[in-house]
Amino acid sequence: MSKQLYDDKTIAQYLLGFLSETEAERFDKLSVTDDQFADALRIAEKDLVDAYVQGELTGPDLDRFKTYYLSSPLRRSNVEFAQAFRVWAEQNAAAELRPESLDEQLKKRGWFAAFGFFSAPRLTWGLAIAALLLFVAGGLLVFQNLRLRQQINQTQARQEELRQREQELQKEIDAQHSSNTQTEQEMARLRDERERLEQELNNVQDASPSDKGGIVSLILAPPMRAAGHIHTISIPPGTNLVAAQLQLEAADYSAYRVALVNPADGRALWQSGNLKAGTKGDRKMISVKFPAHLLKSQNYSLRVSGVAAGSTSEIVSDYPFKVVK
Repeated sequence: MSKQLYDDKTIAQYLLGFLSETEAERFDKLSVTDDQFADALRIAEKDLVDAYVQGELTGPDLDRFKTYYLSSPLRRSNVEFAQAFRVWAEQNAAAELRPESLDEQLKKRGWFAAFGFFSAPRLTWGLAIAALLLFVAGGLLVFQNLRLRQQINQTQARQEELRQREQELQKEIDAQHSSNTQTEQEMARLRDERERLEQELNNVQDASPSDKGGIVSLILAPPMRAAGHIHTISIPPGTNLVAAQLQLEAADYSAYRVALVNPADGRALWQSGNLKAGTKGDRKMISVKFPAHLLKSQNYSLRVSGVAAGSTSEIVSDYPFKVVK
């Protein structure tokens, strides 16, 4: 930070607590990292204390000095020392102005002072000033150490808070992941159970006595092979079921679904459950049965869809045929 950003007035406002929290934190850091600013801060604080002790502070500055600056025990000690030093200095200055005889000087100062080997008042003032400088410097160091310790404690507390929050979030993520895994396993189990029940139902329908004698068989080749040709079947009265065998070009899916579609409006009249592809010779086939009463004398199509992962389906091909009654 440049010198222009911390003139004497701004430093005085910092010492009296007039600055915002952001600006105060910036000055706190400067007092540790910038030696030039630290020197300016020590001089400004000394001038501020002297102005208070000498009664030169007035108005808001005086009120703020009493309520903010003196709230620190260390700063109060500095002010008390300055006040005591001022009283002592005034007393000694008054004593210097009083004329004394040589005998009185000898009694008070000793023979060395009388002969001029050294000046006792000058030596006393020098020692006092040196003691004051040492005291102020020590007080500033203690004050800075307290600020640094406070900042370290706040940082450590914030780090601990963030660590605990991170652990809580990780627990929530683990619990959510476990719940998702259980849900996926339950869905897979339900799909397997549904496919098993559909297969059992198909087996029961295949073995049902009521179907005997009322079934019309239909074998359809892949659309590419039967291009330009529509297979025609006749549905005699009393027919209950139509058994269709659909030849596949390739068995690329683990399961298939078949829907009876009316080409006139694209509406599905009937749809099977999941079916497994079988083998007949060197061909892959799907066998399916659907009610004969759904059919009228018109064109239809059996639409085959492959079941992909996640139970989504993809259309494989359409097998057209014509019904005559």
